[in-house]
Amino acid sequence: MVSFVNLLARNWLSRRLIGKLDHFDERTGEKRIEKVLKRYVGEPTSFDMTCRVYYPFVKRIIGYGGDRFDVSQERMKEFFTDPIKRKGLGNVVLSIAKYGITKPQRLRAPFLVVWDITKACNLKCKHCYSSSGRRSPDELDTEDVKRIIDEMDRLGVVAIAFSGGEPLMRPDFYDIAAYASRKNIYTALATNGTLIDKKVARKIKNAGIRYVEISVDGADPKTHDDFRGVEGAWEKAVAGLKNCKDMGLMTAIASTATSSNIDEVGNIIDLAEEIGVDRFIEFNFIPTGRGRFSFEADLSPKQREELLKYLYKRSQTSPVEIFSTAPQYARIAIQTIHKHGDGNLSFTFYGGHVEGDLFEIAEFISGCGAGRLYCAVTSSGKIKPCVFMPIVVGNLKKESLRDIWNDSQELRDLRDRSNIKGQCAQCDFRNVCGGCRSRAYGYYGDMEEIDPGCIYNVSEYREIMEKNGIKMKNKG
Repeated sequence: MVSFVNLLARNWLSRRLIGKLDHFDERTGEKRIEKVLKRYVGEPTSFDMTCRVYYPFVKRIIGYGGDRFDVSQERMKEFFTDPIKRKGLGNVVLSIAKYGITKPQRLRAPFLVVWDITKACNLKCKHCYSSSGRRSPDELDTEDVKRIIDEMDRLGVVAIAFSGGEPLMRPDFYDIAAYASRKNIYTALATNGTLIDKKVARKIKNAGIRYVEISVDGADPKTHDDFRGVEGAWEKAVAGLKNCKDMGLMTAIASTATSSNIDEVGNIIDLAEEIGVDRFIEFNFIPTGRGRFSFEADLSPKQREELLKYLYKRSQTSPVEIFSTAPQYARIAIQTIHKHGDGNLSFTFYGGHVEGDLFEIAEFISGCGAGRLYCAVTSSGKIKPCVFMPIVVGNLKKESLRDIWNDSQELRDLRDRSNIKGQCAQCDFRNVCGGCRSRAYGYYGDMEEIDPGCIYNVSEYREIMEKNGIKMKNKG
């Protein structure tokens, strides 16, 4: 399949012709590529001449994909009955048509937008990247938010994760979430969970939200409450998870691993299994926001390596999907699979059985996705490469997301792994991992520097810790 797509991508004529499917029909709210996929699964849709011409061609591409991964056409059709999955495939196909095959793959539109919809928050988290607390006076109003959602829909954004602050403190949140959901955008919620009683869980479900991620930073309530700055936060967060599960929502526990809670990670996964949540995500600690000067909270390279190996091993037997935002996690998976011959290749947004050229695919889709797979929007409409990277590359009050995504020099630099410095530039896993660009910026003020948290950068980590007066004892 990779070879076939490569052949198509190198043919400028086929790429130009496929690009004609990148047309948004204002009347139906769909791109041509989505209409073609809709016809493929047997659903009625309006077809112009361009759609008729390219339908057999796209159908053949899907057929090749199904044959390559031993998936029947019936299963393929079942998969693409979900309009969000059609939008996702459309983004990938049109991106290859525009840019060809690149390592890592460049996208014509962000696959995911993480939107800090408000800075208002009822907790006082020590490591909050946005230093939230009070609502910002320049927060986007409802109409501005909906206008931007319309633009994201036309551009081909597949998913929006509403975060904060605490999104549920925004009075119009449910209206906004429902609006995005009606656009066939995958709508997710990242929350501290403390406000989710049974009534709120039902409102979340009715708003069309498909995924709820709740932060739990300790198996011991005291550990979590100390992180979050409010006593009783753990009990409310766990209750929120259970209420979401009872409502049939896909749920996840998100934990930021630090030197304070690393010994509890296994027990947090135990909790996830006990509650029956769908996913556990370990978040990389980033020295930014209120965590800017908390370098001592970070894991050493050895601690991070051991943690990622543990997470990967646990992921092979746990009923809960286990991921990490650390880009080194994909490298750990590949090294383990090479050693033992089988396993699951795991990324933050992907988990699947590895066979054949999926190793090659890893070089296109894995590693740090800042400014490449996703971007962040602040409560005032500013665009950043990542929520953890305080670099403003545009403002949606003045510019379009399309122009910012295509024209920002900072985003272009992030997509080009040849810009990375030091050991990260020389590493055999540069295209699979590439290091966390937000950590590079947090430590060095340079997003192209090394990620000092990698096991291959131990000496650089020790140097920067000593520079900041952090003793290395007990860090490994």
